Amino acid sequence: MKPVIRLVAALLVVDALCPLSAFAQSQLTYTTSWIGNSFGFGDGKWMQQDIQAISVGTDGTVYTNAPWDESGSEIAAYRAGDKLAVAGNTHGWGAAGGDAIATNRTYLYAAMSIGNESNALVGADYPAANLTWYGITRRTLANIATGAPFTAGIGNSANATKNSFLMLDSVTTGTDASIRGLAATDTELYVADTSNSRVLVFDANSMQQLRSWSVPSPTRIAIDTDGTLWVLSGAPGAADQSVLHTSATGAALTSVALPSDAIPTDIAMGPSGQILIADNGAKQQILVYTKSANAAPQLTSSYGTRNGLFHVTRGVPGERRFDGITGIGVDASGNLYVAQNNEGPRPTGSATVGQGAVLESYNFARPALNWRLYGLLFVDSAAFDPATPTNVYTGSKRFTLDYSQPAGQEWSYAAFTLDRFTYPDDPAFHEPRGVRGEPMVRRINGQPFLYTLDTGAHYLNVYRFNSATMGEIAIPSGLLAQNPIPGTWPAAQPTYGEWLWRDTNGNGTVDASEISGNASTGSTVGNGFWWVDSAANVWLATPISGIREMPLQGLDAAGNPIYTYASSTMFAMPAPFTRVARVIYLADTDTMYLSGFTAAIPYDTTHWKEAGPVLARYDNWRSGAPSQQYTIALPWDTSSNPQRTTVGIAVAGNYIFVAELYTAKVDVYDARTGQAVGYMTPGASVGSTSGWVDVYLGISAVQRDTGEYVILLEDDARAKILMYRWTP
Repeated sequence: MKPVIRLVAALLVVDALCPLSAFAQSQLTYTTSWIGNSFGFGDGKWMQQDIQAISVGTDGTVYTNAPWDESGSEIAAYRAGDKLAVAGNTHGWGAAGGDAIATNRTYLYAAMSIGNESNALVGADYPAANLTWYGITRRTLANIATGAPFTAGIGNSANATKNSFLMLDSVTTGTDASIRGLAATDTELYVADTSNSRVLVFDANSMQQLRSWSVPSPTRIAIDTDGTLWVLSGAPGAADQSVLHTSATGAALTSVALPSDAIPTDIAMGPSGQILIADNGAKQQILVYTKSANAAPQLTSSYGTRNGLFHVTRGVPGERRFDGITGIGVDASGNLYVAQNNEGPRPTGSATVGQGAVLESYNFARPALNWRLYGLLFVDSAAFDPATPTNVYTGSKRFTLDYSQPAGQEWSYAAFTLDRFTYPDDPAFHEPRGVRGEPMVRRINGQPFLYTLDTGAHYLNVYRFNSATMGEIAIPSGLLAQNPIPGTWPAAQPTYGEWLWRDTNGNGTVDASEISGNASTGSTVGNGFWWVDSAANVWLATPISGIREMPLQGLDAAGNPIYTYASSTMFAMPAPFTRVARVIYLADTDTMYLSGFTAAIPYDTTHWKEAGPVLARYDNWRSGAPSQQYTIALPWDTSSNPQRTTVGIAVAGNYIFVAELYTAKVDVYDARTGQAVGYMTPGASVGSTSGWVDVYLGISAVQRDTGEYVILLEDDARAKILMYRWTP
């Protein structure tokens, strides 16, 4: 059965040829705040978005490393819940961070890579065409932003880290040869050259190689008090890894018997000589082994709550509820440090930045929390629960807000809603970036449902909740796809055209029998935009074929929302649009807001993610006599620097909020008249800056009972959501 086709031809057009100007605005009076990061950047600090490795100094300073942080904090230093320093020169101009880090009393050694930006960078500081260097940057502990050069050092001739990079591997670009383990004494540096299955030893001061030996895919290395080594061997994240005990020259000594379900990710020495092994398996604990003379170490205890974040009330964060441990370490006072990213170590070849960074400190002898830092959000927008403006969801997290608190202190981290153990078939893991990013929260029969978009808005994911059985976890419930997902998952998806999945048996797995295609609407396949209205009807703004509504058909026996292609309705492209980029339909008032491109300013592929230069409001959209009330000429100047283009639109109460992509600006319009009201930009509490709003659904808004409007924006730069509070 083909969908119903409705034409929107007899529009009553008001001011369609004379759109209201958007450029004559004044700055509003408002406050700026944020969600999801321990620092707002008002003091120049932010918690990085991912941690892949840590090294802990005797004084409790924690040094971190990751291949990527959006604002260049790949390598950083933290102590006592504060951020001390950023190393820098590991971001841009071909440079990236890495997956390992070590320190001694003088130097910091960190894995990093240097590329040539698709062969655009040439000279002695960069690899030849189509190659990437992997190696180690050495910095002084006194100032980790300053390189510690050595005779064989190369690179960075134009900055403070000149000649402080040791190149170990030069590989074809696209090959992952990252160093996965480092350990150092004052005299020697031990290097896990993972891709070449060897451990290398260098003089810690001259950086000359001293010796090497073979180890299958070595990753983490820990140095025992007697100078022997504990080496993690095996592919990162694999279940068949082993922990080897060797002499400082590689001679085999003993090994560690790991539990069959353990996935080891890091090794550290405990305050009383124990061997600590981070387990990223289902238990999410730190395994504690006790050494004994002439015998293999014995597993005697564990640190952390069994099953971590997924224990009992699943998804609720708390003390010792670990998830995705990537690094552990102990200082001279017996304090334990645990780095997590809700995922675990980066798989070889992956560009993942995790699911949000958490860095915690505990006293190892007792369970007390010393401090905790959060960097929870990246390419992640936020949406309010329609039942209450104090409940905010992002793609994989839930926050609660207390509006009586000072700026930056309103939020509390309430839940992580993604469960990779129970639901490994969650579509979010298989879509681009492997994360849930852009949420909409809707209530059906009073119950919450989460709808999320991938970063390209190609796929609409549907999730239900069952607090009695799954706590805070969002249970995969459905998927609407504009086109096939690249790759081999799911095996039963159509090779062309739209398709959908509904979890009819309620197991959270995409079974072949639950997939249906829509062969009749191939013309709508493409870069459309999904919207879910307050009644949980699904709308798709196709680029050139009009707008489609898929009304909610109720809930099935498993509690999943039901959508079908046969029950859908198509609305033709209304004037003045030649391409629709965003759709916001308000079911309570039968009001449609559309944005996109027109004949006067046509679509071009360089602005593929933008919301377009024109916004229009239509009343009585579904009643059979839709009328256009006004059009607004949105900020649009592609010749300026930075460009002024729009990327996100939200409607709440009497106002429309439009996010510009590059300018850190939100333009506000009166929804009743279309007139410009004013604009907002980041305030001092967030350093008067933010990153790009870089996704299709990067803004949301709500009107509180007090009359205050709260606007949430993706902040691409510093692992947070930007929050504006404005009372007209």
